[in-house]
Amino acid sequence: MPLLPDRRFWTALAYQMGPGRYYQPAYRFIANDIAVERGALLDVGTGPGWVAIHAASGRADVDAVGIDTCPHMLEFAEQNRQGRLNVTFRKMDATRIVYPERTFDAAVSVQSAHHWSDPAAIFAEVYRVLAEGGVFYVYEADPDAEVPPDWIARIGAFPPDAFIKRQWERFGMDAARWGALRAVAEASPFGPDIGDERHGFYRRLVCTR
Repeated sequence: MPLLPDRRFWTALAYQMGPGRYYQPAYRFIANDIAVERGALLDVGTGPGWVAIHAASGRADVDAVGIDTCPHMLEFAEQNRQGRLNVTFRKMDATRIVYPERTFDAAVSVQSAHHWSDPAAIFAEVYRVLAEGGVFYVYEADPDAEVPPDWIARIGAFPPDAFIKRQWERFGMDAARWGALRAVAEASPFGPDIGDERHGFYRRLVCTR
């Protein structure tokens, strides 16, 4: 009897079919805002890969690498890549990034930090693989933010704002958790001058090497 897919497969499928679809405008806004025009970009916790894909799309001088620990997410990322030659996805733990020092010109993590069990190790590793002057952008949804209409792709009335905000309560970071994450960043090799900004419905840390 064939084995049924594990729970992580169904979680990845739900993300691919749900947030991976209706957050498309947000992914594009993020990719355009970090403005990588050339060099190498690392996407930490890439999920279905959309930030890396949008960051590299139409930019022949950009090579985007997305890493994730979930093989099912990476399978969907490969499907979404659609053969783009300047986007690569690899199964990798962000606490042990298997790239040499100063490989990447920029790094980004969107809606991944709330899963991190060892954020100090991740900040240290991203710092190690960033080139001098490179920036690591860390995004997490703010449960108290309003839902910007142009950041969500809706079919009819779905998803309604109340549904989106419930997701941010489950998978975003409230002020206390965000403050704790910022404290870890400030104590990392990036610190203490960490930018703390807002972009759309996200809080984001701007960590410059």
